[in-house]
Amino acid sequence: MAEIYITSQDLLKTLKISDQELIDTERFFDSIPDDEWELIEGKDYKVVNKSNGLRDYTLSGAYTLARYLELTRKKSFWDILKEWFTHAKKDLRRAFIRKKILDNCSSLVKRRDQFWVSKADVVAIFGTRSDYLSKMAEYAKRTEHSLIEGQDFDDFLDGGGQHFSLSGIYKLAQAFKENLSKKNRQEWCWDVGDVVKPQIEDIVTKIQQRDKRIQTTMDKVKKRDSQTCRVTGDKKTRVNNLKLAAHHLYSQNEYPHLADVENNLVTLAYEVHEQFHHNFMGGSNKPCTIDDFINFVQQYYPSKTQIVIDLEQQRLVLGDPQPVNARKPHVLYLPVSRVQ
Repeated sequence: MAEIYITSQDLLKTLKISDQELIDTERFFDSIPDDEWELIEGKDYKVVNKSNGLRDYTLSGAYTLARYLELTRKKSFWDILKEWFTHAKKDLRRAFIRKKILDNCSSLVKRRDQFWVSKADVVAIFGTRSDYLSKMAEYAKRTEHSLIEGQDFDDFLDGGGQHFSLSGIYKLAQAFKENLSKKNRQEWCWDVGDVVKPQIEDIVTKIQQRDKRIQTTMDKVKKRDSQTCRVTGDKKTRVNNLKLAAHHLYSQNEYPHLADVENNLVTLAYEVHEQFHHNFMGGSNKPCTIDDFINFVQQYYPSKTQIVIDLEQQRLVLGDPQPVNARKPHVLYLPVSRVQ
């Protein structure tokens, strides 16, 4: 886990001392090298602003300052400082857990008005083994707040086997805390139980917002292209009411990270869009790239040379994107239907 630093500003607030008191204390430490009161750069602190010497302190550096202040001013600075670092350590651990959940819940699905995560993802989040998780599940079934089938865990025959709901994960966290001997593992697993619900709620909100962003981007692209098909040049008016589609050059399912990027979309007449997907690609579910669309234009509309030039320019802007892992896409790229 990363080193925890306390800023000079937070140190002032925590110890309730003034800016000048901290500056005077630092000067005292720096004035006499190799005495009993010593602060070592790189070990006890790091300089974050070379122009004014502003420092961030590690636990050892902050402890040395607090111990000196206690001896010279007869106040309990160390207890105050220890409480700050305890909270900071907890916040850092929970930040790591949130990241662990974010990276290991591509199985997330909503069923029976609950969110569920696969056993494999739950194993990764707790940082344990599959057999030990099963052992904890069996233990949890025998406790006062037992795991209930259909409510806390279930086997989804159509969706990857055993899953745990958020309430089930919370009960597993209790089981781990009661059975693990190492304090750091107890704290990690217990915090998983507290963090999983708000983190999943934040993830679901991001998925829903992304779906809205994609639609907003598609609408913006049509306006950017003046409600005109980029291939045929036909324009939507009040008279003809031309039906338009915003086409993803790199398909939305395989390149979800580009789904709301304006440069990845072009406006097409609905008929041209259907012609590309069904006649040229062989189906709307087939993955496609900008190269596929360029080939389509050259084959079906060989006189439309300007759109090919424009597409080549868009290719340079988009770079060389790679498709996501089809078997395990990132949770933020799940279709909104999975969590509604």
